[in-house]
Amino acid sequence: MKISQALKNSTEILSQHNIENPHLDAQVILAHILKTEPFRLTVDAEKKIEADKVKVLQSMIQRRSKHEPVAYITGSKEFYTINFLVNKSTLIPRPETELLVDMAVYYAPMDAKVLDIGTGSGAIAIAVKLSRSDLRITAVDISTKALTVAIKNAKNILPNNDIEFLESDLFENLKNRKFDLIVSNPPYIDINKKDKLSLDIMYEPQQALFVEDRGLAIIKKIISKCKKYLAEDGILLLEIGEDQKDEVIEFGFEHGFDVSVLSDYAGLPRIATCKRIKSE
Repeated sequence: MKISQALKNSTEILSQHNIENPHLDAQVILAHILKTEPFRLTVDAEKKIEADKVKVLQSMIQRRSKHEPVAYITGSKEFYTINFLVNKSTLIPRPETELLVDMAVYYAPMDAKVLDIGTGSGAIAIAVKLSRSDLRITAVDISTKALTVAIKNAKNILPNNDIEFLESDLFENLKNRKFDLIVSNPPYIDINKKDKLSLDIMYEPQQALFVEDRGLAIIKKIISKCKKYLAEDGILLLEIGEDQKDEVIEFGFEHGFDVSVLSDYAGLPRIATCKRIKSE
């Protein structure tokens, strides 16, 4: 079978199953199988695909037709121009979270101690460390399986693999340690909206996505507990839901923080910057 025909067949199957971007997904999957870049599929459209690879393609397209995310099918996802290993134990890194990395790189003082809460695949911690080798980063997650993936990514991506990974439910295993910067992309989707979201998202680890209190439960826990672990001039950076800006600002103020919220590249409120309110 030629590449052009394989793409046509795959796109048609995905279209029949109401996949949002059927041609793009087919391209990404086939390029992954052929170990090439998606643009090469057009250039090499008349080339034949080996029979065993056609079978792999058909299997992967079948998985995608059931709304399994492409990142889990290929086992990888690009984030901050870095290719990360991902699986069903980790949240799939999203483009809007790249702004959290930008803010961390900007705000972290030289040689700062940085804490990444809920590291998942390690995407935030590793991207920050790759941008700022001077930083001393600790990354925590409640999931042992997620930490296994994060550690693999650190070994594959970082020259010295020098991020400290710890299993911890938020600050639980950090004792009395202090950090100059705390960053987190916590679960912030209202659990009551679970049934209204796309089928794709149901493949991702639910505890990394859904939470009570209109999606604010973990955000509030981090804000209310972080002062004990934050240096006097330290800053807390949080990714939040697009409809949570006002509540986060108010809750932060109640707990001694001046909170400003930066919009993401789509124009939606996304990154909360929490700075201690200085006493007169």
